[in-house]
Amino acid sequence: METYPDSLDEKLGFDVVRDRLAARVQSPLGKERLASMQPARTMGWLRGELGRVEELQGAFQYGDSVPLSPMYDLRDALRRAAPEEAYVDPEDLMATRRTLVTLRRLKKHFEARREDYPRLADAVARATPLPDLEEHVASILDEDASIRDDASPELRRLRQQIRSKEKELRRTLDKALRHAVQEGHATGEQATLRGGRMVIPVRASAKGKVEGFVHDRSASGQTVYIEPAACLELNNELRELQSAEQDEIERILRQVTSHVRTESDAIEENLKVLAQFDLLRAKARFANRLDAVVPKLNDEGHVEIYEGRNPVLQLHFEGLDDETDGRAPGEEEALPPREVVPLDIELGADFRTLVITGPNAGGKTVTMKTVGLFSLMLAYGLPVPAAPHSSFPLFDQIVADIGDEQSIEDDLSTFSSHVSNLRHMLSAAGDNALVLIDEAGTGTDPDEGAALAQAVLERLTEAGARTIATTHHGTLKTYAHEAEAVENGSMEFDQETLRPTHRYQEGVPGSSYAFEIARRMGLSGDLLDRARGLAGTQKTEMENLITTFERRTQELEDELYDARKAREKAEAEQQRYEEKLEKLEKERDEFRQQALEEAERIVEEANARIENTIREIKEAQADSETTQEARQQLEDYKQSLQTRREEAEAEPDRAPAEANGTSSEASVGPINEGDQVVVDDGSTAVEVQEIEDGEALVVMGSMHMHVPLGRLTRVGGPEPEDEDTGGSTDMAALEASPSIDVRGQRVDEARRQVQHFLDDAVAANLDTVEILHGKGTGALRSALHEMLADRPDVADYRKAPIEEGGAGVTKVDL
Repeated sequence: METYPDSLDEKLGFDVVRDRLAARVQSPLGKERLASMQPARTMGWLRGELGRVEELQGAFQYGDSVPLSPMYDLRDALRRAAPEEAYVDPEDLMATRRTLVTLRRLKKHFEARREDYPRLADAVARATPLPDLEEHVASILDEDASIRDDASPELRRLRQQIRSKEKELRRTLDKALRHAVQEGHATGEQATLRGGRMVIPVRASAKGKVEGFVHDRSASGQTVYIEPAACLELNNELRELQSAEQDEIERILRQVTSHVRTESDAIEENLKVLAQFDLLRAKARFANRLDAVVPKLNDEGHVEIYEGRNPVLQLHFEGLDDETDGRAPGEEEALPPREVVPLDIELGADFRTLVITGPNAGGKTVTMKTVGLFSLMLAYGLPVPAAPHSSFPLFDQIVADIGDEQSIEDDLSTFSSHVSNLRHMLSAAGDNALVLIDEAGTGTDPDEGAALAQAVLERLTEAGARTIATTHHGTLKTYAHEAEAVENGSMEFDQETLRPTHRYQEGVPGSSYAFEIARRMGLSGDLLDRARGLAGTQKTEMENLITTFERRTQELEDELYDARKAREKAEAEQQRYEEKLEKLEKERDEFRQQALEEAERIVEEANARIENTIREIKEAQADSETTQEARQQLEDYKQSLQTRREEAEAEPDRAPAEANGTSSEASVGPINEGDQVVVDDGSTAVEVQEIEDGEALVVMGSMHMHVPLGRLTRVGGPEPEDEDTGGSTDMAALEASPSIDVRGQRVDEARRQVQHFLDDAVAANLDTVEILHGKGTGALRSALHEMLADRPDVADYRKAPIEEGGAGVTKVDL
């Protein structure tokens, strides 16, 4: 993607986005990658990058602890390690080890979760863990980057000798110091180190009375530091041991540095992977801060924004500053945040050029900038704060003429700068370009400016560019109304309050409302009447027509909104009844199946009884009287079988009616103790045991629950005492499923179904159930988790293991 002018980032607000990203990048590697970040040139790369960011967004939303620190910029250390026999500092080696540990953990993390994060697993696949190098560095360095005593056997031996020699030297020094103090030649100060030699402090006046070598003098000149003669040889031996220790340390460092040098290519590639993930982390965290999503991508040049929120305004209004809540230091409470008016806008399908009109400060420019900023953010692999069914292309160019580019140095007036931008647009814009023109036709004579603007829009439309232009010129409104592939748009104006609503409306030209706004600002009526007269009858009538048109459109939109809400409510009710019907049909089929199984069992039992009777007669060689008695018993049994079969065949027709609460008992009238009721819209009947203070104690099996009477619906009277009531509990257990699938459903619909599902699960004494909601943007999962947190009968809920669905499934303990 190419952009014009160079200041496009600042004009659209992308500089603010860059600053917020920079605040979230943690390493110099990531900051360099951010600074060199360029917009996508191919749709393939863009899909991959947005997919990686979306997966990392989900990981952060699900609380997945992604191991992304610490990481260090090791490139300077690698350069210093390149020459043969060179060695680097222990601090650089420790930074190398820690960075490699981060890389290894990151790769292991996403490889183990490839099913949930396939794109991130692919991104980290090119990394090369170096466990041998990690172990080598760990074998010679402690966590504070100091050389370990056991880094080599020789180093251990030298350090043991050094400690022994230091102890011996300390005893000799202390003895010499005590003697000097007794003789009055020294004070009670401790021995110290000067020039790498152990010395004692002696008064300057007595320096000739203490045998030894003077190494230093105090700033006041009253004290000299003498190495006693008895310590000379010990100090020499200690210095030799320390020199040998340093040689051994350098040998060890050269050895491990050689290991680093051998793996330098792999380390540099690993640094690139970590830099990529550092920037991905910044993108994902920033996107989550904005509640941004990855929209649909298309190759047709269509822009479709639904519920879009300009991120710059969102950051400003909501106080979303980096990791703060928007309060200034010492401020007790921030001002109530303003809300960004959501934007719904389309471009590129039915029309390629959009002319937006409306009052000043009504949101024309913000609307245009939002389209440009979203397109630019997506090109850089950033999700946008809009509904997930929004759709965008990847433009080849984004060209804009926004703001005043006048320049004294370049002898450019406002109009000249606009013309310069327009010339570039006309030469560069093709059929996959996005062109943004703010206040088209301004800076010169209105009539000539409007004519020039229309000619430019005609040429851009003919070239196939997607163009948005804001203007106050009435002639451009007429052009947009009459021309092919061009459409009017406007910013709504509340005619009662005389204030803009900042809501965009398609297909409607907007009025500037200059006279109305001037009246609200206090200009006198006679002056405004004069102004209307000067404006001319035709222009005034046109503005009045537009005003009337806007008012009627606003009224129709309000009615349409009410109708849409009513339709959604009706659809929800229809779906609820369809679900109940489906459930009843399922129960009917289950009852029929049970009846058939019972009939088969009866036949089998009858055959067995007949065979048994025949066998008894044969074995007993019974007389005619005994045989007649056996035949009578068999006939009685056949009659009982017939009765049972008739009952079994009648059961399927009776059971659904009882399950629907339409038994012979009337389902109307007050609820009394002993009645059969259902809770809310549930399908499982429970018994009312007690009623007190507007609440009923309902019982099912071992479950007791207090429920307000308003939530109960009577479906039957008391059950006969001699009937076995355990069957209802068994049926509840039969009906209750351990899982429910609500993928693709609206939040309200899914919440309602899950509520009923959990009620049945509790009634059936299930311990654990699962909700399949999918991953998506996480909105449905979050809404369901909020609902689960409010239910007292939910003991715990959590993301399912990866092999059982991972983040797309929630496990619930009841």
